[in-house]
Amino acid sequence: MLYVEMDGRCGNQLFHYAVARYIQLAIGNKEKLCLNFNKIFEKKDENNGWIDYLKDFKTVPYSYYSKSGTILKNESNFIQKIAIGLKAIQIKSLTKKSRQEQADKAEVGQRTLNKLGVYWVREGVNQIYPYKNNKILVSGICESNFIYEIQEQLQKELIPVTPVSSLNKSLLEKIDNCNSVCISVRRGDFFNNKNAKKYGVCSPEYYIRAKKYFDKKRLENTVYFCFSDDIEWCKENLKFTDKNVIFVSQEMPVYETLRLMSRCKHFILSNSTFSWWGQFLSEYKDKIVVSPARWNNDGYDTNLIDKNWILIDA
Repeated sequence: MLYVEMDGRCGNQLFHYAVARYIQLAIGNKEKLCLNFNKIFEKKDENNGWIDYLKDFKTVPYSYYSKSGTILKNESNFIQKIAIGLKAIQIKSLTKKSRQEQADKAEVGQRTLNKLGVYWVREGVNQIYPYKNNKILVSGICESNFIYEIQEQLQKELIPVTPVSSLNKSLLEKIDNCNSVCISVRRGDFFNNKNAKKYGVCSPEYYIRAKKYFDKKRLENTVYFCFSDDIEWCKENLKFTDKNVIFVSQEMPVYETLRLMSRCKHFILSNSTFSWWGQFLSEYKDKIVVSPARWNNDGYDTNLIDKNWILIDA
């Protein structure tokens, strides 16, 4: 059995699934997936996105974990518990270090943990080493570029189960039939009192400069599709008055938004995992991706930024 500790909303859940599939495919695709949504379901706040998003996509089959608590605690055997405990001691010893210093040490002991069937994919883990094991445990944030190795497989699986809505058919046709640029603007809880200092990276000027980058390239038949959880803020602050800018509110199912975003040919990202998945699932071979040069305000150099992207100070 391959157990996965799920956490976060759609973008984060897709990363957890991707890491599980990476392991599953590497060891022969025979281990069954069991996903622990306890952290999510215990919030009991479906209106704010604390749900299972994977059910809306054509994923491989999985079951729900039925016990309370975490898989690292409940499902680890004696040897795994020792390895997890030693790693936990190392993590605790770094708590007073910077986020980047902690990330730099994240890969210490990774291969040994993986041999024992433990995949604790924390910030800074750039590679994992799949091994067959009677019981495999996946936990952590699971955000890493190594899943590009199975990108084509994930593009086949992370397709919405539900066909495109009748309301969005014409919009999807527009996206398909032009040089479509997805502008993804994340607002919401990134800019509340609790999170703004850490995640409030992308200023209006960033999006304006990113759009000017594409304007100067003069791609034939360029149309910008601005997706946001706060579309009125975008209209008021980004000052995009060009006729080739279409504002798309995210007041639709999340899978529908991701479908539309991923069908675009080029991307202007925000520092959001959901935004990242839009470009990852795009199958356009010559896509141009513009990203903020940093994804947080606390000095952590995320491994999600690709070396081929165009980076702009946010």
